[in-house]
Amino acid sequence: MERIFVVPAGVLPRFQGFMPADDAVIERIKERGFFADRQSVENDFSLKQIIPYTVFTMDGRIFTMRRLAKGGESRLHNKGSIGIGGHINHEDGEPIEDGLKREFFEEVDYQGTFQPRLLGFINDDSDDVGKVHFGLAYVVKGDAGIEVREKNVLEGAMSGPDDINRDALEKWSRIVLDALMNDSDFRHLKTLPD
Repeated sequence: MERIFVVPAGVLPRFQGFMPADDAVIERIKERGFFADRQSVENDFSLKQIIPYTVFTMDGRIFTMRRLAKGGESRLHNKGSIGIGGHINHEDGEPIEDGLKREFFEEVDYQGTFQPRLLGFINDDSDDVGKVHFGLAYVVKGDAGIEVREKNVLEGAMSGPDDINRDALEKWSRIVLDALMNDSDFRHLKTLPD
């Protein structure tokens, strides 16, 4: 039985799309979050499953992935993504930090500096999947190469922001890409010469 980290939906801020980082929201999630059986919460709209969603950038470029038809969540097959992440499991010691790190390194091979910075939050109540998930959008500024681990399930590459086909991205990635384009740290990086 998989147990995942959830929070009562009523303690989270109400918004649609993206909300900039707020330490008070993170503290509320840590204080009110608990672990529950994944099957029992998949359709429980009173709870939100907390999903760390990390964007890897390096030299003004963004790591993009595409989920192949062979792997994982069927609702995301052949969709592009700029986010690396997933559910926080009961085994994760410090739920947010350890869950974020575990999910990141399960999906990619990266040997460089790993210092995630909270960009903000993702909420999309436009469909039943979104109604039970709440994203914590992080950015990692890389200093070494990165590649997907499961090449039979994912493909990945570094892309310039203007080279990313926004329409081919999953919804959360579109939301975070828009927020990243407005992030002063990233805007500075993408103006550097090649």
